[in-house]
Amino acid sequence: MSEMERYRDMYFEDCVELLKNKHSYRKHVDKFIDYLKKAGLENRPKVIDKKVVEDCIGYYRLERGELNTRSTMEAHLEALKSFYDYLSRTDKLPDIFTDYDYKDYKEEIVKKYELSEPVERGSFKCEEIIEILAAMEELMEQSLEEGFGIRDEERYLQRIIMRLFIKITLIAPAKRNIIGQIKMNDFEGNFKILNINKIKINIPCGLSRDIIQAIQYAECKNGKRAGKTDKFFEFIYRHKGKFTDESLNTWFLNLLQDIGYIEKTKRRTYPVEPIRNGAISIMVNNMVNPLLISKITGIGFSRLETQYYGTMKSEYKDYLDKNINKAIAQNEYYSYI
Repeated sequence: MSEMERYRDMYFEDCVELLKNKHSYRKHVDKFIDYLKKAGLENRPKVIDKKVVEDCIGYYRLERGELNTRSTMEAHLEALKSFYDYLSRTDKLPDIFTDYDYKDYKEEIVKKYELSEPVERGSFKCEEIIEILAAMEELMEQSLEEGFGIRDEERYLQRIIMRLFIKITLIAPAKRNIIGQIKMNDFEGNFKILNINKIKINIPCGLSRDIIQAIQYAECKNGKRAGKTDKFFEFIYRHKGKFTDESLNTWFLNLLQDIGYIEKTKRRTYPVEPIRNGAISIMVNNMVNPLLISKITGIGFSRLETQYYGTMKSEYKDYLDKNINKAIAQNEYYSYI
């Protein structure tokens, strides 16, 4: 075991109570140690400084496609600040986060690695969605390994529902209330197909597995099997109380704070709409037929054009022009005129 790994394990062992409330710290400190091993610095603690931390963020941003936002970068720094505060308090190593302007340091990193700003009623980018899902999966696995009490079980159930809601939104970006009202009989073929907005959507194997596991978990907790007319999310949450789709904004805030995507504040909710907006934007950028987008999302053509197509980059407009002309040229009368 390297010297920095030994310090990490001491931090994890001595700061158990802190890490219970700061779920993302463990993950970010592990990331840092992994980077040190890759850089050959795991046994050279005295040469590690803020520049190494900056290079670590650059590695995960540029080579691994992680730490893509200001929020996740700040969460990473907060975890490392806590780690080095512990090392300093216990006289193991000096604190590398002293005698500098923390705000300016963060701004320099944001500019250097072109980190995206937090989303608010906008849309998440593809890499941000993947980052959130990956962090959530990791947090859920950690909860299962460590076990949990009544309060932790509530949080775990929220994450089960958020995982399902986010993934369903990505394959079928309907309105929040439409997804929230999905019934068991809207699924077909052993949860391989979802009927929503009069469209049959193929469900990827991973999501199908998540759905089945969630239903089995709820059946065990509820003491009864799910009925065909039971509402999907309502059944999963039933043993804890009444499910409303408005709860999703509160649970999404809890999730983003738990994974360190945003800092803890006094706010009570974080809108889930940017997930849907991001999925629709990706469909638009992939040149999916607007009729199909309108059908699955329930958004009219005029709003689609104003909200999504109006911001298309010039290369997409060129692509659109080219394909419109190609479609016109395929008509029989084209050669005549």
